[in-house]
Amino acid sequence: MSACRFIASDMPLTEFAPLQNYPVKIDIDKGTINDGDADDNYFLILFENVKDYTDKNYGVYLEWDYTKGRAKQIIEYIRTALQKSDSIEFWHVWLMDYYEYEDRPFIHRKTISISELTTEHIEEINKAVIWNTPDKMYTQRPSFYCLTITR
Repeated sequence: MSACRFIASDMPLTEFAPLQNYPVKIDIDKGTINDGDADDNYFLILFENVKDYTDKNYGVYLEWDYTKGRAKQIIEYIRTALQKSDSIEFWHVWLMDYYEYEDRPFIHRKTISISELTTEHIEEINKAVIWNTPDKMYTQRPSFYCLTITR
């Protein structure tokens, strides 16, 4: 199981892959991984389990390391998708098969219009902490985040 960021819509979404391969540089001594930070170095891949998390029928999951330039491209991707849909959702979840009542995720929701959407909104969802449970009664209950973007 792992964290997943995905975009959901009631209309089909387009997959995306960079036009070229970017080398990944790993520096074990410094403990860093660098993918070159090219704005188009991310993937949007068909997310078949979208109905497990939302009532939207279509989704693509995001495979990336956040950069402001990539976030700008995601905003443009969402803007284009909104030409065919009234709303798009940007999610950050923990992939789960099923859960008991006490283990169900707490969903944090926010709705904004596309004219308000900024890279800071994308970064906030991207960096959201899923397992923030120290003060909760059910310590195995994750938090999911959904940003709904409207026209």
